[in-house]
Amino acid sequence: MMRRTVNVVARHNVFKHARAIHVDRPDLTNKHSIVDANDKHPHLKGILAGNLKWVEQMKSDDAEFFDKLAQPQKPRYLYFGCSDSRVPANEILGLNPGEVFVHRNIGNQVPGNDLNVLAVLEYAVEHLKVTDIIVVGHYDCGAVRAANKRQDLGLLENWLRLIRDVYRLHKDYIDLISDDETKHLTLVELNVVEQCLNLYKTGVVQRRRNEVREELKAANPNKRIQQEELYPRIHGLVFNPADGILKTLPVNFKQRVGSLDHIYSLIPKNK
Repeated sequence: MMRRTVNVVARHNVFKHARAIHVDRPDLTNKHSIVDANDKHPHLKGILAGNLKWVEQMKSDDAEFFDKLAQPQKPRYLYFGCSDSRVPANEILGLNPGEVFVHRNIGNQVPGNDLNVLAVLEYAVEHLKVTDIIVVGHYDCGAVRAANKRQDLGLLENWLRLIRDVYRLHKDYIDLISDDETKHLTLVELNVVEQCLNLYKTGVVQRRRNEVREELKAANPNKRIQQEELYPRIHGLVFNPADGILKTLPVNFKQRVGSLDHIYSLIPKNK
């Protein structure tokens, strides 16, 4: 790649004399055409060809598709899912690009001390104003299987411990299950439920739901506000790679968290 240099004059607060500094400027003009890219990046040939095929398909389905896609995003949904390559968010939800804001990690975790997770959550709730948050786990999850074994996978164990903690919380129930595969399926589902509860405990979700409550009260002071009217709403689902079906999971926030309101609520009672 051709290197370019520019002369930058810097003044040191000690030395009065200016000195020239040579700074390399990135060359962004040498962009490859699709044909050149195929030759220069043979390992990406299939991806580039697939991209062109996708572009043509999208244009065929909707001539204005990319004009719409170029507009600022306004997704309704925030998705927390597993990084597993068999579980692509948009496809399994039947949604188009721009309709769901996505965060994926190993085991679809939503820990309250992970800056990456919290940044995504904050941006989606406070700035994109999503109304629904979806946590999607999946059967045959490698992370859940690994967390259910006596083994040391090194650094990864620091993350898998989050799933081991889910097992600990539900140990009395899970240990009653004798069949290993049924135990796995159960832990997958309970892991999703616990991540939903983690979301419910966060300050950004509590603040936004309280803001919505106040807006509804101001609009109609005599109306009794239902929980379903408050958002962001939180949903737990599990995906089965064997048949492609999403199943909803019951998450009773009032029962699981409501009784601990004095511990987890960040909103004063008079609010």
